[in-house]
Amino acid sequence: MKFDVEVAGRERAVTVERLGETGRFRIVLNGQAHDVDASPIDLGLSILFLSDGRSLDAAATPGPGGDWLVQLPHLDVSVVVDGRRHVRGGQGVAGGPGQQRVIAPMPGRVLRVLVKPGDQVAHRQGLVVVEAMKMENELTAPKAGTVTEVAIAEGASVEAGRLLVVIE
Repeated sequence: MKFDVEVAGRERAVTVERLGETGRFRIVLNGQAHDVDASPIDLGLSILFLSDGRSLDAAATPGPGGDWLVQLPHLDVSVVVDGRRHVRGGQGVAGGPGQQRVIAPMPGRVLRVLVKPGDQVAHRQGLVVVEAMKMENELTAPKAGTVTEVAIAEGASVEAGRLLVVIE
C-alpha cells in the first residue's frame, strides 16, 4: 500500500508491503527500504528493525480530518495520512468553520498551558503540553482562530477525550 504522508509539514511517500510472515513488513520511506517486525501494543506498535536489531515503540492517536499524533521516543510528530483524500471544511473537521474542540488523545498530566482565552492562534500552533507514557506531547491548533475556552489548568490530570481548548 502506498500512502502520501505529511510529517511536520513535509510531504513524503511511504510504501508498506507485507512480507508473507506474520508481523513482517517492508517500509519504504524516501526511497530507503526498512524490513521490520511490528507487533501491536496498547497505544500503537512495537517495531523491530531486522537489519540491525533496533527497536522502538510508536503510539499513534487519531485526530480530526486525517491528522494523527505519532509519538516516538523523544519525538512527537503531527502526521496527515493521504491528506488529499480527506475532505476538509465540514463542521468539526480540522480547518473547518465554527468551533474546534481540542481533546486529550490519551490519559496524562497537563505540564503547560500555552494559550489563554482571547489569544489568536495559527494553524498547528502549540496549545497544551500533556505528559503521557513518560513523553511530553504538544497538542496543536487544528485551525487558525481565537481561543474561546481553556478547560484545564497546569498540573491537572486528564483522561482520554477530555476537553482541553476550544478555538473559534
